[in-house]
Parts: sequence; structure tokens; C-alpha cells
Amino acid sequence: MKKWLFIAPLGLMFACGGNETSTEAPVVLETMEDKIGYVLGALNAESIMQSGDKMKDLDKNELIAGFNENLNTKDCSECDEELKKLFGPYYQDFDTTYLKSGSKCLGRKTGFSFYSDMIRMGGAKKLNLDMVKAGFKHGLYETDTLIADQDRQVMVQDFIMNLNVTNGDKMMAKAKKVNGVQIFDNGVILQTIKEGTGKSPSATDDVIVEYILTNALGDTVQSSYEMKKQSGSTEPVALSLNGGVIPGWSFVLPKMKKGGKYRTYIPWTLAYGEQAGKESLCFVIELIEIGAGGTLVKPQPQQQVPQQGGF
Repeated sequence: MKKWLFIAPLGLMFACGGNETSTEAPVVLETMEDKIGYVLGALNAESIMQSGDKMKDLDKNELIAGFNENLNTKDCSECDEELKKLFGPYYQDFDTTYLKSGSKCLGRKTGFSFYSDMIRMGGAKKLNLDMVKAGFKHGLYETDTLIADQDRQVMVQDFIMNLNVTNGDKMMAKAKKVNGVQIFDNGVILQTIKEGTGKSPSATDDVIVEYILTNALGDTVQSSYEMKKQSGSTEPVALSLNGGVIPGWSFVLPKMKKGGKYRTYIPWTLAYGEQAGKESLCFVIELIEIGAGGTLVKPQPQQQVPQQGGF
């Protein structure tokens, strides 16, 4: 699952050269809004800096000016054409004729993408935007040393997890108000879109399904239908409910019937947990087939480990 929706808004983040000549006052980080703003600003800059050194001649002053100018929801779609002029239609060229304007547009697109995602995730009001700008500048010049790497990793993880929990709670609260849903004590919510007429699987059965996974913001994260298109397959997905799926699926699939279509909301504690950022999830599931454990999903053969001195 995706974790950094807002760090790298373009597929062409490049490194930048130049020397910082500013004599501005030292940056002081007092509140958590200051600190997380500074760190996220620096990470946006690093997403540019760490994408290769071919573009080290980008104008850092223009990058900063563009980022500061568009750290908001102001439309900057006109920058798409300007970036193509600088980087070429396939973003593999570098025409210095458009160095200044292209650098500024890259900064604008970065600021716009970051701020827009923060608005969607509910994090914009939890940041000091002045510190975001300061962090971005320091990140470009590789002087973002006010917070140790280990500390800022924890800080960002906690920030994102808190946003995910809040957004998940909102999704679950809204789902509870849908007519006809089943609400279970463990927090799982089940909505019947089309009632099945077959039997229900047990928690140890195999199943064949089609599904669409969305996050709490409504973004499609994964779709078995799209995966089939991309791979050229015509087969739905075979899964084992006994250890082959998240706990929420092992619980809720036995509440479904073969041939039915359902929407289920899974709290983060029964999804991928803390390791995936405490994201609560929504699945639309078509239950196509049911079989005893091991009949639809064949166990993977164990690799034999050669003995010492053997082959």
C-alpha cells in the first residue's frame, strides 16, 4: 500500500546544484507543528535531490520560489507544458533555455501536490507552513540537520498513522449509517450489495473472489479486475481464508454467501495493522466459489535445504 502520497508528485524528481547564500535568521522549531512541517518540507526536497544528479543545474532559488508560491490549492496545470519544454516530452531531455521557468514550475508542482494531499488527508492544519518552506529549502541545500534522521522517521510515521486512524474512524462512522448494514462487535461492517444464494465458507475454506480495495479516502488501492487486465489473465483470485488473508477477511467471508456481492469495512486492527500505517480499509467482494482448504489454493512446495557438504 502506498504510504507517501505527497512526497514525490512527479515521476521526474531531479537533483539540484548551487550554493546557499542566504543570511536569514536561524530556524527555531518549538511546536510539533513546527517540527513535522519542517521534516515534511525537507522530505519533499529530498524526493527531488535523490532522483539523480543529471539535473544538478536546476535553479534552486526558482525551485524554492515556486514551492513557496504554490504551497496551496492554486491551479498550476500550466506548468505541465513548461516542464515538457525543459525536460522534453518524455522527460529525458534537458533544455537549459527553460531552466528558470522549468525549475520554478517543478517547485510549484511539488508544493501543489504536497498541500493538496495534506488537505485530503486532513493534515494541513497540523503543519506550520512556514516551517514546511524552511525544511524544503534546507532539504535542497542538504542542511536539514535540525532533527536527527531516526527521530524524524518516527515523527513522520506517527503523523501519518494518526491521520490514517482519524480518516478510518470517519469512514467507519459513515458506514454505520448506511441502511441495512451489519455491525459486528469487533468493528467489522458488512453491507450486502447482492445477496448470494449458495452456501457460506468456513474460516478454514478456500475461496475464489473478485475484489476492489479502497482506502479511507476512497482511493482505489488494488483491484482484481484491473490486475487481470494488466496481466492478460481471465481468472479471478483464489485465496485461503486460513492464514492467506487479513484477519478481517477470515472473519467476514463466512458471513457471505456464494454468488453474492458485498461491501465490507475493516478496521485497521483487523487489516494490515500498525506495520501498514493503521489504515482501515473498504473492500467490495464478489464471492464466486468455495472449496475446502487446499482444494482451490494449492500449498507451495517447500524448498529443500541442502545438507552441509551436499547438493
